[in-house]
Amino acid sequence: MKNVTSTALAVAALTSLANAQNPQPYCTAGTSTNGCTPSIHANVQPNVANNAGCVITTSGVEGQKQGILFYGVDNTGFAPTPWGFGSTSFLCVKPPSTRLGGPVSSGGSTGQCDGSYVLDWDAFQIANPSALGSPWLTGDKAFVQAWYRDPSAPRTSNFSNALELTHAGPAPVPCVTALPGMVVIPAGTFMMGSNAANGSPYNNHPISQPVHQVTLSYCFWMGAKEVTQAQYTALMGVNPSFFIHPANPVERVTWTDARAYCAALTAQQAALGQVPPGYEFRLPTEAEWEYACRAGTTTEFNVGAGLYCNQATMNASYHSNTYCPVGQPSPVGSHAPNAWGLHDMHGNVWEWCLDSVAAYSAAAVTDPFVTGGAERIVRGGSFAQGSDRCRSAHRISGVAPGFQYDTIGVRVVLAPILVP
Repeated sequence: MKNVTSTALAVAALTSLANAQNPQPYCTAGTSTNGCTPSIHANVQPNVANNAGCVITTSGVEGQKQGILFYGVDNTGFAPTPWGFGSTSFLCVKPPSTRLGGPVSSGGSTGQCDGSYVLDWDAFQIANPSALGSPWLTGDKAFVQAWYRDPSAPRTSNFSNALELTHAGPAPVPCVTALPGMVVIPAGTFMMGSNAANGSPYNNHPISQPVHQVTLSYCFWMGAKEVTQAQYTALMGVNPSFFIHPANPVERVTWTDARAYCAALTAQQAALGQVPPGYEFRLPTEAEWEYACRAGTTTEFNVGAGLYCNQATMNASYHSNTYCPVGQPSPVGSHAPNAWGLHDMHGNVWEWCLDSVAAYSAAAVTDPFVTGGAERIVRGGSFAQGSDRCRSAHRISGVAPGFQYDTIGVRVVLAPILVP
């Protein structure tokens, strides 16, 4: 029951978030004398670089009607004004305003409500660099409305409702832009897996063999730390964790819940212009995870051949034969980062990967990603495991997507879109 409730809450949170972040319609649309009530909307917020892909659509317009879109930049203190005596529509944009191009036909069929006006906001701004409001700054607003001819109406025309747009900053550039809380991981090649002996202190297992060459042809961003309970709760409205503390990693998240969190984060940040085209927030693939964990190292741990109690949150070091009496996760970032700036890649909580389970091949591969299987992979060890299970190459496979335990959490990447 808890999994069902958690998933339902995740869907509700994602819907609420999308509604809050999308361009906001306001004001009341007029109804044409033929009974059509146009509605204006946009797919995404625009950005200051005019490359967000913002398209404004006014649908439900009476067919074959000439119309225009226009906008203003300041609605402070403005009350919508009736469009003449007896009109059902309102002017919802405070002057001064400017047209977004010349009059166009709504298309569709005469007498039907199947017409529309479609406007590429970015293209207009690029073609008109001195238009009202340009050059845009982050946070600048634009208020957009559609006007259309309606000869039988008061003043022989009517209005749609209106749309409030808020300009985001420029989209981050892969491999270049620094993002708060994230680390840029460069493209590169590494040796994945481990040839360590199947005995103490490494207790290696054949599932981590054979060692093979892996190339990641793209760069990506990875969370410098595991997702905290505070971050998860703020976005999803629920905290499934057992060890409650806002700075601790969220745990008891299923693979399904972790993906829902990533989807919500993508929706939030895309609306703010912080997701490059073709990228998304998601779980790392196994190859991305191990590559980032190693950070250029070839030893069993990114700190060397051994892992000690002061270097990770775990329950034992088999290199000093020492018990590490923690018994619960530590606040994220409690231990020094690896060479690429990533904390807690060893220990604290296991981290879900996006892939299905598959055995390794000895052949060199590029951008490996396993799909189609029913079970998933977790990586990194946890506070309840010894150092052998915290190794860079150690894999725990065969975990069901609905499995929920207090040792499993999540770390996100902002990376090329993949569909598991």
